[in-house]
Amino acid sequence: MLKQTFVLPDQINELHALLFGTDNVDILNNLLGAFYVDQEKGWTLLNRGVVIGSIHFNIEELIRGLSGRDCSALINEEIKLSRDLGKYRQMQSVAKYQESISHESGSLATDTFDETIDNELNQLLIEQAAKKKELGRIDRTINDNKHFKRFVAAIKLLIQLPDGSTLPVTEDNIVGLNDTMDFLIAKRKLLAADLSRLSARAENLKTKKTAENQQLVFYNSESLAEAFDRNISNVPINAVAITKEIARLELALSAVRKEISDKTKSNNNVASSMYNNVLKYAVELGIGDDKSIAASYLFTSNLKELSGAILHKTVFAFRLAYIIEIEKALRIKLPIILDSPSGKEIDPQNIQLMVDILKRDFSSNQLIIASIFHYDFDKVNTIEIVNRLIEIN
Repeated sequence: MLKQTFVLPDQINELHALLFGTDNVDILNNLLGAFYVDQEKGWTLLNRGVVIGSIHFNIEELIRGLSGRDCSALINEEIKLSRDLGKYRQMQSVAKYQESISHESGSLATDTFDETIDNELNQLLIEQAAKKKELGRIDRTINDNKHFKRFVAAIKLLIQLPDGSTLPVTEDNIVGLNDTMDFLIAKRKLLAADLSRLSARAENLKTKKTAENQQLVFYNSESLAEAFDRNISNVPINAVAITKEIARLELALSAVRKEISDKTKSNNNVASSMYNNVLKYAVELGIGDDKSIAASYLFTSNLKELSGAILHKTVFAFRLAYIIEIEKALRIKLPIILDSPSGKEIDPQNIQLMVDILKRDFSSNQLIIASIFHYDFDKVNTIEIVNRLIEIN
């Protein structure tokens, strides 16, 4: 017998892949939203939103998974564009705030002595890093040349001259090697002197900055708001360039989202079949027909026109359509979990319509209902909670 250990929730998809027979993430991430209807928000979750806790459902993802359409590259591009757009909009807000500060004060604040020191110190640190990098390169070259000289002496090479005589190769008769070494050593001394000068200047600036900060402790009467305005004023921002970039990003984001939508919905047999089943159950539940429910309604975001029993039955029809398509793709029977199906102003007649559909079309599925009411099913295993879920002896 094969035993396997899973660390949850980190490996939840690996576990679900084993249970449901698919490793398609778009399907796995949306399974619970198809067959579980929570009491609180489940009966208002139509095609996207929170199932329970941090678990979400998205119909576009589910349809892409069921139809094998991969939009991961486009979705990553959408995420990047959205993130960049958010950053530029924040920068635009800062630019507008800068403008308001300028109008109030007449001009943007200039650099303080402390900021001047910081700028010069940063420049010195950059130069120091470059000098250290160059010194390291020279040291490695010098060491390599030293190793080469020792290597040549150790292997005792001989060179045959035109007259037939031989001459041993030594570290002293290799043309140019000693000159190169002398040049590198001289260059290293110059670099070391420059680095020492930069370090001394940096230490001097740090001392001045410390003295300035100590003075500010005693004499600084600037409020946090004034300090914030001064710092914001010194951030270099090109408001015109930001506005142009925002417009470009908005167009690019709109184009990517349209491409994702087209790739998800166009000529998709899964979406068509899902719509047909939604329409079938909608007609049976008395909430609409092909004249009032178009194919695009499968992806609607407008739930304001739905309320009470209409929304309740619409959610029920959508969930059943999801289950049918998932079962066709995975070739399994899903459980159906309904928490308090009798809520949301729905009357006994409508409850009976829902029960009849479940008995007729989903008789092979395990049906779990949490309710204070009894429902007309042929075989019922009732688990009654008398006092509390976990009884204490």
